Amino acid sequence: MGPGLSKSRPPSILRRRVVELWSTTEGEVRALFEAADVVSEGAARVEGDALVYYGSSSVLLVPPDPATIRQLGYVLAQDPHARVRALRIAHREASARAGGTLTRVQAEISFGEGPGQVRMSRGRPALAIGVDVSAVVIAHGAKARHA
Repeated sequence: MGPGLSKSRPPSILRRRVVELWSTTEGEVRALFEAADVVSEGAARVEGDALVYYGSSSVLLVPPDPATIRQLGYVLAQDPHARVRALRIAHREASARAGGTLTRVQAEISFGEGPGQVRMSRGRPALAIGVDVSAVVIAHGAKARHA
């Protein structure tokens, strides 16, 4: 035999939802990005009849309080302005390495999770933001590797 009959109850009129909100101070975040250490690698290579740049940049942010690194990573990963700042840095680095003008850049941005999120920069703990980029190079002054 299956379960017996039971009365259904009307839905509750009230619902409770607790939300935790974080915000950043624009000037402080801008200063972190302007002082960031950047490590990049990449090169353009011939693919078919196109010259394509592939590369990656690590943007290392050193916060004033190292205890806030994990929270900072969580908050900045959700912040579209921080993502754009990281992308602009990676685009600048890619443009310098590609040796030519880049078309629309495709990028993947990661703010890291776990132990790989924290690196050392200038002897202090830093938040690592990784940006992988690819783009077609339209000005052909680049040094290309044949694939």
